[in-house]
Amino acid sequence: MTLPSFLTLILTEIGWNLAVWLPTVLLSLLFIRLVLGVPMRELVAEIEDHQTAAIGAVFFWASLGFALLFSRVVAAPAPLTELSWSQAFVWLGMAVGLSLLLFSLGVWLVFGTLARRKGESVSGYLRRELVAEHNLALSFILGSLFLVPVVVAYHVTM
Repeated sequence: MTLPSFLTLILTEIGWNLAVWLPTVLLSLLFIRLVLGVPMRELVAEIEDHQTAAIGAVFFWASLGFALLFSRVVAAPAPLTELSWSQAFVWLGMAVGLSLLLFSLGVWLVFGTLARRKGESVSGYLRRELVAEHNLALSFILGSLFLVPVVVAYHVTM
């Protein structure tokens, strides 16, 4: 391998890693802000001072799920047919949308039942359990509700 092709390979690898990593971090932060209700200015305190393990678990499973989808598009945009990059990204958008829809339905069914028992809204229940009470087990249950539709979308739509 010559030096220019080696440098091209390194730059390509860095570029695609950033293209996959940046959206996963942004989507994780968005989930933590909108669903868990943790303001970004308090995120460091939740991680360092309160040591809220659920925050770390949310980063883990959101990053894992979206990285599966995004990296699939990067690695092979058309595994079964010859699609253009734009068509592949349309499929990616559909996969993300379907994954989020099925995740939302799963959260509503599972945590809606638990929240009703406590007389709370789903978002209030999740905020209390994950942030105030540091319920890591609940975070992993939430993660499994997310990972299943993402992995299925990964295999079906991509």
